[in-house]
Amino acid sequence: MTPSSSTVVSLEICPLSKGDLEVIGVRFKLLGEVWIYHRFDLPGPLLQDTQLNRSKRVRGESMLLKSKIEEEMPSLKVTITPSNKNQSTVLQGQTSSWTLKLSNYGYAPAANIMLKTNAPWLNINDETGEEKDENSATSHCVGPSGTLMKVPFEGTNQAGILQPGETIEVPVFIRTSGGGRQDFYILCRYELWNEDSQTKLASPRHRWARKLLSIPVYPSITMSASLMPSYVNNGEHILSVELMNYRSDRDSGLDINFDNLCVISRHFEVKQLQGQFLSDGVSNSLIPVDDEPSALEVGWQERVTLHYLVAPIAGPIGPCNISLLPLSNDGNASVVKNRDAKLTDFICRERAHDVFSSTLENHRREKERLLAEQEKEGQPRHVAQIRRAKTTLPGGESNLSSSSNEPVAQPHPTSIAHMCPSEGTSNINVVCSWSASVGEGGQYETIVGQHHLRNLLIRPQNKSKGCPLAMTAKHVEKVCHDFDASSHLDVDLEITLRNRLVETDVDFEFALDHQPEFDFVGTTSFKWSLRGGEEITVPMKARFYAGGVYNLQSVRLTVLKSEAPVPYLFPLQWTILVEEGS
Repeated sequence: MTPSSSTVVSLEICPLSKGDLEVIGVRFKLLGEVWIYHRFDLPGPLLQDTQLNRSKRVRGESMLLKSKIEEEMPSLKVTITPSNKNQSTVLQGQTSSWTLKLSNYGYAPAANIMLKTNAPWLNINDETGEEKDENSATSHCVGPSGTLMKVPFEGTNQAGILQPGETIEVPVFIRTSGGGRQDFYILCRYELWNEDSQTKLASPRHRWARKLLSIPVYPSITMSASLMPSYVNNGEHILSVELMNYRSDRDSGLDINFDNLCVISRHFEVKQLQGQFLSDGVSNSLIPVDDEPSALEVGWQERVTLHYLVAPIAGPIGPCNISLLPLSNDGNASVVKNRDAKLTDFICRERAHDVFSSTLENHRREKERLLAEQEKEGQPRHVAQIRRAKTTLPGGESNLSSSSNEPVAQPHPTSIAHMCPSEGTSNINVVCSWSASVGEGGQYETIVGQHHLRNLLIRPQNKSKGCPLAMTAKHVEKVCHDFDASSHLDVDLEITLRNRLVETDVDFEFALDHQPEFDFVGTTSFKWSLRGGEEITVPMKARFYAGGVYNLQSVRLTVLKSEAPVPYLFPLQWTILVEEGS
């Protein structure tokens, strides 16, 4: 080498045994007589974990020249691409088809491939065509979080094993949520497969692969619902669903077509109230869709409200009822016998993810509370106390059961049976399916999506925002009487009061306000207590002295609470027409 010159020397290292390898320096001979040693001193990264390290600019250990020599391992590369590569606009609730590609670039086969996501967006298609039980997991989920899935695939030589150099494509669906730019993380865990690992008790070696998607999500629709008890028949409720178009992804052509509503429940059936549409797919403020006469086209910032009758299912509790309600004047619901994964999987996994997240957060807060109490006392617990607290069940229960009853199989947390349990709750879940046109410059395409409303309580368990009592009346609507022959007319009136709460008793006071035009004959005031779900019928008579139109609703209910009595007045009209005649 000439003076003041430099050159690059490339070396290749071939490890001969497993272990830790570290390149600590280099040695070379000068003029063939003198050995020169040079030790590498590479600065590590700046530590940012504590305030002291940041202020003193402390550096960590450099890992550039350190390697861990292992046996041949698989190396997976994860890519995910949309089926329609030209699509650039993604709306809230949009469900689109994607392809998950896994490629093994390593020198050993990979098995037991698991996917973990940060949100329940991804749904793996089930291509077996088998009808699943309602207790089984959705989208090959593992565990209660709803975001951990096992990737199903058929390998070249054996199912579930990805050989070196092999690539598989798994069709998936992605449903976006939230607003703005959303980051979707995919963490893939895979294990080394060999014949020895199947017989050894030790866990096989594994590796990780990561993938990040940054997706801009534009607003689409908002959906809300309200429930009111029906004042015609006991046990029935009126469901009002409000939908509004909030699209803002382009300047024009922001219409959204509402295709149908899907109601999922085990205890209730839903029927559409008649008279909301002039004809199939046409309403006073809506435009019919040419291609789909049963869909409703709603323009930008337009709002539509649909009303449905929710009635309890008579007879014993059966399987979960999935009803498709078309948006037409017919309104007859079609029951989905074979569970459609596109309809129910996303809402089931969203519920499981929310329940898991809330439970985890409550557990974290409880640990922080116990830690704060421990620090306040100043005495740490003994190891035996910690073990005893972990093994002791609340209520004096024991881990071992003395009975010989066989264990009952519990539904998976992501199953539809877990979302609609047969006992304990009486709720419904609503899924609205919609479609829209996106694109610019003459290249338009139709996208589909769905919005969810989960766990709409028909009958509250312990508390109610409004009156805990539902009231109905039974009377004739029209009557004719000759007041010359008889000075008054008595009409039968039956008032039924029902406790809407399931597990709470309600103490109340019943009273009838005085009316100057007619009188009530019978029990007009009393105090009573109703258990959860119970009802009482109060028979009486309404006495009229002249013809006319009268409103019989004069009931005032006062719920007797421990804090203070709460009066309730009902904005109802129990109208009766009294005609004079012979």
